[in-house]
Amino acid sequence: MPDALPIPADLLDLRRARDAAWAELNQFVAEVEALRREQYPDPDQTDVRARWEPEQRERLAELRAARDVAVLAVRRHPTMVRTLGQGCWAATDTALFHAAEAAPEPATAG
Repeated sequence: MPDALPIPADLLDLRRARDAAWAELNQFVAEVEALRREQYPDPDQTDVRARWEPEQRERLAELRAARDVAVLAVRRHPTMVRTLGQGCWAATDTALFHAAEAAPEPATAG
């Protein structure tokens, strides 16, 4: 298996943004599901519980779109594109995962 390509800082930033977008989406879904379970606790209410309010569906669509943009940004980064041609996508993706997990969060201004 070919070795991973080096992980540039901008790719690491994109990966972190992707992870944050996924986390925000997952958190929103969990919150809405918990709220719907609270509003409709009866086991016979699963059908109404599954029908989210229009505002919730709109926010879900926004978060999914943001997640999709972030995912594509990682996939389209020149390093990741190069991995496909060099046969080292899996190794580089794994290295990117570990780098994102290990790297400290960047300081925010403010």
